[in-house]
Amino acid sequence: MRIAITGTPSTGKTEVSKLLSKKLGYDLIQINELANRLNAFLGYDKKRGAKIIDLNRLKNEINKLKGNFIIEGHASHFLPVDLVIVLRCNPEILKERLEKKYPKNKLKVKENLEAEILGVITSEAIMNNGKVYEIDTSNKKPERVVNGILKILKGKTEEFKVGKIDWLEQYVHMIDLKTYKTVN
Repeated sequence: MRIAITGTPSTGKTEVSKLLSKKLGYDLIQINELANRLNAFLGYDKKRGAKIIDLNRLKNEINKLKGNFIIEGHASHFLPVDLVIVLRCNPEILKERLEKKYPKNKLKVKENLEAEILGVITSEAIMNNGKVYEIDTSNKKPERVVNGILKILKGKTEEFKVGKIDWLEQYVHMIDLKTYKTVN
């Protein structure tokens, strides 16, 4: 089985993936490490301070792999996997984490916070994969999140179905609507 652990930055992907990998005995592939090892980049986004990953190159590499593994990273839901787990986080908690992680990059904080409120990662995952589940990591220890993933793997999916986590109504005030254009 190929499991993608994805989500907005600072939702707990790395720690949860490492724990899950140990628990299941699956190999762990971290997208950023794989991209660095393959030098799989299309360029650099100066505005956001981020390398642009060549997802087609990563897809080709992942398709060569056999066995069970976990793919961890912000864009893992674009890769060929059997199951996608989207880690979500309350926007107020996430804002604090993002400001700590990116103290000098307000744009990155803003865009990632808005993406979480709008459920962008979940939407992308649904468009690219069939089996998608969400787990709210806001006030949970990584062990508890891993236990949720284990429930999903056992078919106990009801509490993790897409749509149960919806920040939009409560946190729409945190979105800078002036930056979005209307489409006629």
